[in-house]
Amino acid sequence: MRVLEKKFSGYFHTYYRQLCLHALHFTSNAEEAEDVVQETFASLWDKREQIESIRSVKSYLYTAVRNNCLTRIRDAKPTTSLDMVTSYEELPEEDQIRRAEMEARIWKMIDELPERRREIFLMAKRDGINYKEIAEQTGLSVKTVENHVFRAMQSLRNKDFNAYLFFFA
Repeated sequence: MRVLEKKFSGYFHTYYRQLCLHALHFTSNAEEAEDVVQETFASLWDKREQIESIRSVKSYLYTAVRNNCLTRIRDAKPTTSLDMVTSYEELPEEDQIRRAEMEARIWKMIDELPERRREIFLMAKRDGINYKEIAEQTGLSVKTVENHVFRAMQSLRNKDFNAYLFFFA
């Protein structure tokens, strides 16, 4: 039994973040994406005796997450927007996996930024807050905010230029 637990733990640690980003394309809500991924892993745990018979656990997980997201969307209120889901869903599964892996690399690099720089970078790039508003919220000058964002972008570009181009070019 210990071997199965170790394997399962390995799958969780290897794929959790990538699967959350994959689910986020469908749900557009981080908490809901995490819920879907956790439910998918819970389902896999219930089938843990069958893990050995699954040809590609990675493909299984990506497909299960996608299907679970689509089921949630189908069962949600009719006001749920399907525009983003349709375009992402139309990508071949291999491209969806590649995109999620690339996003996971980007988020790992962002997580490695110094705390203040990461906070300011995310305010600017993820939240779309302009530099002046960030300066007001953080008590920094606009020039310092610009400097933090520039250095964050420079760091990301230096660590993985292809990942940088994927999102920021």
